[in-house]
Amino acid sequence: MKSILKNLKVYKLWHGWIWISSLSDGKKVLIKWWALPGSTVDVTVVKRRKDYIEAHIVETKKYDEKMADGEIFCPHFFIPKWISEANAWTERIGCGWCKWQMMSYQTQLWIKQQLVEDAFKKLNKNLEEKWKRIQILPIIPSPLDKWYRNKIEFSFGVYKQQNPEFRKWIKEWKSEEEILKEWIHKYDIDANQCCGFHKQWEFAKIVNVDSCGLISQKMNQIYETIKTLCFNSWLPVFDQKTHQWFFRHLVIREWIHTEQLMVNLSISFGNLDAEQTKLWEQLMEDFKANEFLKKNVTTFVITYNEWLSDTVKNDQSETKVFWWDGYIHEQLNFVQSKKNKDEIIDSENEKSEPDVNNETKLTFRISPFSFFQTNTLWAEKLFWTAFNMLGNIEWNLLDLYCWAGSIWLSLLKQNNGKNKDSELIGIEIVEDAIRDANVNASINWLENQSFFVASPCEKVLNKFPELEEKIKNIGVVVVDPPREWLHPNVIEWIGKLKKEYKFKLLYISCNPVTMARDIEMLVNEQWFSAKEVQPVDMFPHTHHIENICVLE
Repeated sequence: MKSILKNLKVYKLWHGWIWISSLSDGKKVLIKWWALPGSTVDVTVVKRRKDYIEAHIVETKKYDEKMADGEIFCPHFFIPKWISEANAWTERIGCGWCKWQMMSYQTQLWIKQQLVEDAFKKLNKNLEEKWKRIQILPIIPSPLDKWYRNKIEFSFGVYKQQNPEFRKWIKEWKSEEEILKEWIHKYDIDANQCCGFHKQWEFAKIVNVDSCGLISQKMNQIYETIKTLCFNSWLPVFDQKTHQWFFRHLVIREWIHTEQLMVNLSISFGNLDAEQTKLWEQLMEDFKANEFLKKNVTTFVITYNEWLSDTVKNDQSETKVFWWDGYIHEQLNFVQSKKNKDEIIDSENEKSEPDVNNETKLTFRISPFSFFQTNTLWAEKLFWTAFNMLGNIEWNLLDLYCWAGSIWLSLLKQNNGKNKDSELIGIEIVEDAIRDANVNASINWLENQSFFVASPCEKVLNKFPELEEKIKNIGVVVVDPPREWLHPNVIEWIGKLKKEYKFKLLYISCNPVTMARDIEMLVNEQWFSAKEVQPVDMFPHTHHIENICVLE
């Protein structure tokens, strides 16, 4: 039996979903799940280690009312049971992803600011003995704190597998495939199928949701329309435990400026019999005949995925265009101002218009599996802030994790007014993204200034030794790694490159803890110095936060 620790006081967020408390003897307790600074909680011990205890929240006894000052706007938000003078909530089924809705957005920003400052505290203490401390600038808020996501992924699943009668049939007949077929036709399809999000820490279970508060009304309507058509088709959903049946995922992407929208329906076709194949053909006709979908969906693709792992795409999946061309386009708009960076940040806090000098627009083609920043409006601010932190860009640009080219094509385009001779070299492991990057360079008239390679950046010189000749006169290197840290080979390569060229290093990261660790390695080797880190919030109501640092 797991032991329970009662009435612990939570005093700060460490990183991710980890909150910190302590016992009377000073031993730290690292707590997962929903907590807030100032909360009093009961926890169950998961692991006892030498220096700390890992635990999960059982019940929140009390929240600090100064922290729980927000309004919950999503019907699927839930937290463990808690009691206070103002509220008495009980735990209910929900998706569990937006953990911070009980806090106002200003309170969320305050906690994220503290999180970044704590992440760099150790590094700054070490730097005091040698160089100046790294200044943590005030966090820049997201233009939208709701409905900001331009991409969302829903999963189909079965949520009544534990029905006693169902288990009895399996035990007696020994044929789960036959049982599932009869179960689907004998009982109402809505009774055992759902679409929504994976239940946290129980990945085989799907929490059925009607809508999401982080996407637009149009995306929610598309979701509801397609989900209804799928469930009414009498085709079964994919079962995470048996790895059988049909509907797997529904991915929706919507662009703010162009209003284009993409649907990607992922299915497992191999289990269908002749009768069910006819049902699928009828469903495709229903998609085409639906007036709402025809009016609002720019392109519709179908991914045929027979793989066991719960991913939309893998090496054996195949994506086919259902209607239109399989791509959508978005614009990023950058307004240049005559004011300096500090004046602009102040004017944004005061919600006044900056003094406009000119505007730069870029168009991006996005394929079903290409990465693009999830918060479009904030991507514009993120790239523009990075450009201003860099200052004048001389020589060439090297992007080690270039995705579909969104960051560096934006910087290259903005810099062309100052230096039209700059060239871009982009490296990215995802081949689809590289194809989109080449197209994006072309449609923005930058193809003669851009060169892209599909490879892991830590292995790129081994796979493409000729690239070493291409990488010359480097003025800026950017790293925005998809993982939580820079690969040691990448850090070593950056150090070797620094011996040849005096370039600036732009580091963008969603994890301030690993970012601080990497910057410490780069500074300790005396390759770079860092003056400031700019936190930017792209993901309200979650613990995620982007950070920008320019090392020189």
